[in-house]
Amino acid sequence: MAGRQWVDFFAPLVLAQGTIVKPSPAREGLEQFQTISARVLYESRDDIQRLSKFVDHMRIDEPGKTVTVEISRFEVERLRSEGFKVEIDAEKSRSIQNFQQQRGAFLKRQALNAQQASAPTVGISPLGKADDSMFEGNAACYRTVEKTNLDVDALAKQYPDLIRVAPVGPTWVQTQALSFRNLLTRYLSTNFDFSGLSMNLLSYIDFDLLPDSAGNSLRAVVIGNRVAIKDKTVPRLVTTSSIHAREYTPAEISTRFAEWLIKNYGTDPTATWLLNNNEFHFILHANPDGRKLAEQSEEAMGLWRKNMNLEDGYCAVLPIFSGVDLNRNFPFGWNSTGGRGSSSSSCADDFRGNSAASEPETAAILKYIAGTRQQDGNFSGGVLQDRRTAAVTDFSTGAPNDYEGLYIDIHSFSQLVLWPWGIKHGRTGQTANDDGMSALGQRFAWYNGYRATQKIDYDTDGTTMDTFYGELGAPSFTIELGTSFHEPCDSFEKDTFPKNVASLKYAARTLKAPYQLPLGPDATDIKVSAATVRQGEAVTLTAVIDDDRYLYDAGFSGNQAVTKHDPQLIKAANAYINVLPWENGAKAIPLSATANASFGSGPKVAVSGVIDTSAFAPGKHLIYVQGINQKDKAGPPDAVFLEVLAKDAPAPCPPKQQAV
Repeated sequence: MAGRQWVDFFAPLVLAQGTIVKPSPAREGLEQFQTISARVLYESRDDIQRLSKFVDHMRIDEPGKTVTVEISRFEVERLRSEGFKVEIDAEKSRSIQNFQQQRGAFLKRQALNAQQASAPTVGISPLGKADDSMFEGNAACYRTVEKTNLDVDALAKQYPDLIRVAPVGPTWVQTQALSFRNLLTRYLSTNFDFSGLSMNLLSYIDFDLLPDSAGNSLRAVVIGNRVAIKDKTVPRLVTTSSIHAREYTPAEISTRFAEWLIKNYGTDPTATWLLNNNEFHFILHANPDGRKLAEQSEEAMGLWRKNMNLEDGYCAVLPIFSGVDLNRNFPFGWNSTGGRGSSSSSCADDFRGNSAASEPETAAILKYIAGTRQQDGNFSGGVLQDRRTAAVTDFSTGAPNDYEGLYIDIHSFSQLVLWPWGIKHGRTGQTANDDGMSALGQRFAWYNGYRATQKIDYDTDGTTMDTFYGELGAPSFTIELGTSFHEPCDSFEKDTFPKNVASLKYAARTLKAPYQLPLGPDATDIKVSAATVRQGEAVTLTAVIDDDRYLYDAGFSGNQAVTKHDPQLIKAANAYINVLPWENGAKAIPLSATANASFGSGPKVAVSGVIDTSAFAPGKHLIYVQGINQKDKAGPPDAVFLEVLAKDAPAPCPPKQQAV
């Protein structure tokens, strides 16, 4: 459910004697909770603020004065009873229901296939044993938790110097004495009366699709060239994905980006230099227990958002609404907005938990990324450094602009790029590092086409994003991607996937100084006249230096002071051989503007230069290019490969011609 204040939510349906009135028109069983795509019409910001009391996730279309939501039939009726005009999108609703039905059938086939092939490995669900050929169809492109883990483990065996798996911690289920299946039996075995109907919730659960053990723990996929990095401290990108159970696209995006980095190392120059100089930590499934429930019956579980906590998060109204919203359970700003940014009701989708970091998942993720809080209040021992030494109530102190590293929490489906604060604080709500974060946010948006708006039009407290900026000073973002919680695979493959992987590639190139590099121009379309030459032969290097890659958005309703970054004129460009511009020994080779343009003439300039290979040792070399704008801001570099043969080596073969 996406409702917030459950006491208010159910009040109109409850009689004085405590029984629940059947909604009209009458429906059978849990069909009331079937997922619906709907548009809610609004006239003002006040309407959105009021709507946020009942719907926690929405995509706002300001020109059309509508909000797109995915909610249950029951919630549709509730919103109408509150005076909202709700239009059901029949086509999208059918698409969601088809997705959920296909997903269930797909998982069932996997389970049956695995059972027939062999008995499941201890601790691994049968779902993990399906072969790749089964990943076909419009609901099958999203890997299960088990399939994701198996694919990652296979990569770790194949590329041991590039990838490893690090334990993060247990889930709530794993802290209990009972197995996943037995916990559900214990808490859901009672018949519940709802809307005048008696329901046995266990009848809506397919136990073949659930682990018969304690389920899956939290894991981080760590990627980087350990041979090149050795003991060096390098910048790190950390992502969490699918912390809300019903959000399929985030985990798959992160998994595919990790696979791109690994599989292209040594053949793609960008993947190669990124892994030689940075480290990537992907928590691909930040809520694995919740995902197992979201993959259950489309009527009963399709909108499951929270973790699986059937004790502290138990919902007495209807247990399928139990759990804690992990993205309202993080410590910085927890319960700081008087109930506007999270709920105290365990039946609400944004239930914040009984205390900050009360959930095992939250505590584990916090410890892995930030480390342990010391007596002086600062963190140490985590993946990201703590460089914002401020009190937990201090919203004004910033982090040093030379902070290395970046945090991204990936969600779906509002098509937004957000950065702190998610809490309305101060006159503008901006942080002391807003200049750099807003620039990076607008660079992200150029790649994926989303709204870079800093914050949505209502409060969200206790979030990952605010915590890792507020506690550590790390540049922190939330990316809401895709078109639906249940986005069809064809849409994901053609649009959501390529746009957002491109955005993540750009993010990775800024890791050395994410508060600074996005303020400079991008280096793109880098090429050499010959990919392979002999020592002493000159090669022409060309590139495009582009500072016009911002996508600005004024913010929702134009009421938020979103910092605007205008394209700057290009001042210069340099090449570097095998050494990044900021490394010791870096020697800049000035590049010239082409005959069709000149430095200072615009925000996009083509450049070129001749590279003398006389001093190059035989082997494959990385040639980096970096641009500088008129404000003397250097942008993120990128690179191209050049292979140099010995002087007496045979002439390199010409590239093969493609058949016409």
